[in-house]
Amino acid sequence: MGRMRSFLLAAALSATLFLLTAANDRTPAVYVFGDSSVDVGNNNYLPGNLGKVNFRPNGIDYPGGKPTGRFSNGYNVADFLAMKVGLKKSPPAYLSLTSDAQMHGVNFASGGSGILNATGRNISISLNQQIKDYEEITRHLKSRVGATAADRFLSKSLFIFSTGNNDMLGFYTVFGLKNATQQDLLIGQLANQFKNQLQTLYNLGARKFVVFGASRLGCVPTLRRAIPSGECAEDLNKLSQQFNKATEAVLHSLASTLKGFSYSFIKVYDIISVVSSNPTKYGFTDLVSACCGSGKFNAESSCTPNATYCSNRDQYFYWDRLHPTQATSRLISNTAFRGRKYTTPVTVEQLADSRRRY
Repeated sequence: MGRMRSFLLAAALSATLFLLTAANDRTPAVYVFGDSSVDVGNNNYLPGNLGKVNFRPNGIDYPGGKPTGRFSNGYNVADFLAMKVGLKKSPPAYLSLTSDAQMHGVNFASGGSGILNATGRNISISLNQQIKDYEEITRHLKSRVGATAADRFLSKSLFIFSTGNNDMLGFYTVFGLKNATQQDLLIGQLANQFKNQLQTLYNLGARKFVVFGASRLGCVPTLRRAIPSGECAEDLNKLSQQFNKATEAVLHSLASTLKGFSYSFIKVYDIISVVSSNPTKYGFTDLVSACCGSGKFNAESSCTPNATYCSNRDQYFYWDRLHPTQATSRLISNTAFRGRKYTTPVTVEQLADSRRRY
């Protein structure tokens, strides 16, 4: 048994070193942080029943038609970006791991979370805690292959973020947007906190950051339902734009001051705006209602096992009252990967190319 264990350990170490040396050919690993837009099942392991979607019809279009904990009818944007850089899908959920030997990356995202600790408290894993979990992963990696090899590996990996939406939605729900000073304070708080979080990851070896900007939050079905005219909540859309501007400034500042820090900021708001101006061009027939739910805009309830859901899911922009369909996630990821108009300062494809230096 001892000889067999030594053999397996040597084999595992050899595989690890192979991945490390192969990193100059492709992105060696992907690490995902954020909210429900990129969660692949971490919330399944949290206590209680809130913030979970591990039941059908969620996942109806995922391979095997099974619910995975993704807030989607199939894959999400983290999956599609991971596929673009050579993985089969997003790396596994951190809480699903039975060992720390995940050399292709880990997904730490949690539905309901935000940049602030108060966002999603008691139903999700905060972004700060996600970063602490990542630190634990890197500690084991360095102990296994050495600090130098681990740092080289991490410097060529992609760090994907989709966060901030829940912070703004929570603020809007509680306070509304009647006070410009409050809005400015919120955006400033989010920007400062996010900057600190990114710098913490940089100090832990991260160098390549993919950051999804905020979407057109005011147009999600659950908010349209609450407005008599059924139009978007444009004041919340403006807050989203304000957040995006602040996030771009944060990324530019970090890239200007931290050696080797590089990034691709994905202009999700602009992508959605273009799709909204000509939905049929992109294969959509409904940008307003949720595919799964009930009532007005199918947004009066969440996507429960008893909810009705559409058959033409690829033609719907929204899967449930808050989240996009697999078709929408695919479109956003494809556009972000090579679309120079909707990413800055480089595309995700350029950022992922380990031969490039910025």
